[in-house]
Amino acid sequence: MKFSTRNGQTFSIFLWTLLHVTNHYLHIEAFVISPATTFTSSSTLKAAPSDSDFEKPLVKSDNQQVNPNVYNIQLDQAAELWTASIQESNNADRKAGVPYMDTTSKDHFVDDVSFVVSRDGGLGMELLELAGGRADGVGITIVSAVTKGGNAEKAGIIPGDSIAGVSVEESSQMGTSGSGLVQETSVKSVNVECRDFDNTIDALANFPGDAKEVILDIKRIRRWPKLDVTVEYPPSQCAEGFNPVRKIEFYAGENLKRALQNRGIVLDDPGNPKCDYCGSNACYVSVYRGKSLLNPMGKTEELLMKKNPNVRLSCKTTVGYNMQEGELKLRVNLSQWNSGEY
Repeated sequence: MKFSTRNGQTFSIFLWTLLHVTNHYLHIEAFVISPATTFTSSSTLKAAPSDSDFEKPLVKSDNQQVNPNVYNIQLDQAAELWTASIQESNNADRKAGVPYMDTTSKDHFVDDVSFVVSRDGGLGMELLELAGGRADGVGITIVSAVTKGGNAEKAGIIPGDSIAGVSVEESSQMGTSGSGLVQETSVKSVNVECRDFDNTIDALANFPGDAKEVILDIKRIRRWPKLDVTVEYPPSQCAEGFNPVRKIEFYAGENLKRALQNRGIVLDDPGNPKCDYCGSNACYVSVYRGKSLLNPMGKTEELLMKKNPNVRLSCKTTVGYNMQEGELKLRVNLSQWNSGEY
């Protein structure tokens, strides 16, 4: 069994004790500890690009949904991107001043996934500390490897993941009623997000209870899905020598109208009626390639576009719907085109 040292002190005694005490339900095949680094929490760093609408792509279950695992990244890249952030004020997701796992890249986002992992025969993973050495136990610890065929791999955990929480469900018999036995299910959990190696290992090894399975809440960095977009202006709006075609890039989950405006696309169509939703007369766009990459029309939009099925209200349109990537081609300022051109 291989392990490295930290600050000149080996972990051999700790390692033997851990395996000796907990071998009946946990066996992590190797502990890999990087040299200690000084952890410094950063200011708030959003995982989403600054010009997108969400911290991560919105996903709904339907036939357009893409398997998000196609956007997973390799261990070496994840190790470079992981960081810890804090935010200045409370919100519904987290409290101010509490470190959380984040990414340094606007082209990636942190996703939340949970896996049920069997304790029988050990979890089958290796852990790597990227940052630690603080008295308060704050740090960054990730999965550096999973045993082929082991419980972690079977559950779906991959190298580069970071364990954020450990939970078990336990059922106890409360008594009987007219319908039979009454059982109560309780959940015991511990938060290990942004914790150093020792705290993460302690949570895995000494977690109370005899449940045969453990629930691991995982933070996973994924590449943000993108779309290659071609935008065409009407020739009548273009001066001589001006290229009416623009090539730009969108992130999945962006609102089409805001995405166009954020990339400098001029939406100016005084000949069109104003949109009932946003009040703009340049909201209408014609999509001649990639309609399946957009969210389905609502009932009102369907009625409005009954005679123009290729036209969308950009203020009500989401690109890269359900984490889709691909090519999108559209025309803007529709009343300035000649009849039939769009």
